[in-house]
Amino acid sequence: MNPIFLALVFLTMAAIVPGQTAPVPPRSRPVLLTTDVGVEVDDQWALAHLVLSPEFDVRGIVTTHAGSYPLLAAPAAESSARTANEVLDQLPLSKRPKVVAGSSEPLKSRTEPRPGAGVDFILKEARGFERSRPLTVLVIGAATDVASALLTDPKLAERIEIVAMAFDKWPEGNDVFNVKNDVKAWQVLLESATPIVVADSSVTRERLRMTPERARTLLGSRGKPGRYLAGLLVDWVERQGDLVQMVTGGRNAWPIWDEATVACLLGLTTSEVHPRPRLQDDLQFTHSTPGQSTLPTIRWITRIDSEKLWADFGRKMDTALREQSTK
Repeated sequence: MNPIFLALVFLTMAAIVPGQTAPVPPRSRPVLLTTDVGVEVDDQWALAHLVLSPEFDVRGIVTTHAGSYPLLAAPAAESSARTANEVLDQLPLSKRPKVVAGSSEPLKSRTEPRPGAGVDFILKEARGFERSRPLTVLVIGAATDVASALLTDPKLAERIEIVAMAFDKWPEGNDVFNVKNDVKAWQVLLESATPIVVADSSVTRERLRMTPERARTLLGSRGKPGRYLAGLLVDWVERQGDLVQMVTGGRNAWPIWDEATVACLLGLTTSEVHPRPRLQDDLQFTHSTPGQSTLPTIRWITRIDSEKLWADFGRKMDTALREQSTK
């Protein structure tokens, strides 16, 4: 037997205190991101924060469309994929997740999936997971590919959980973007057995506003990737003044909406559990009589600790830059 191997075995055994088992390193949480990154700035921030977090094993990124809004160059999913790769190019990464262009069109019906590379990738990555340790799927764009995957293989509901930025507020529902871009897809998600957590636009608008000044302070001094992300926010606020005014009531701040999903994964949110509603075609919720619903529950985020969230983002950017500089 190799003497070096024997020495390693001896050292390993010596490090274990009698009567105790060797410590098991924590496993990173497996995550798959679906996103319409490129529409504005929030997806870029959420994507960067996610892949810089060692707590998460980002298994891949599926890009999607923005409905009928002409905000992504056609074909929309491919345009979004280019933006996702642009974000990854800017970041000091030791491991780069795969980017897959998903569907550029919403579902035709609630029973007919849209086959494609995004659906295939979700189904492939979810293999081997189970209810006790699911694959977490973040939905921060249209839910087309996730819904198509559930329609293709209904047992997928037992292998994944969904954390989403969606809807306006509880208990009404409503939505002006992510859900509106594929209402049928969200009807599929809500009527499935998949565990779902939602952060709505009301809580994110209140808790995740970012001014250009704060973006520069938070990220602008943190190397090229920090300047890139801060610059996206500054440019958006300057160019989209009327939209900023309409959404926020002012002209100097914009919500980083999709960071709510990262905050949820980091344990920086408070939530409530409700009976799961059904979604009508007009984006209104229908609520069952208490005790009569056959659907599972839904968890609804009510508060986000933004101070800890932004501090976490800054620390992780510093760590990644420091590790890159030592290579």
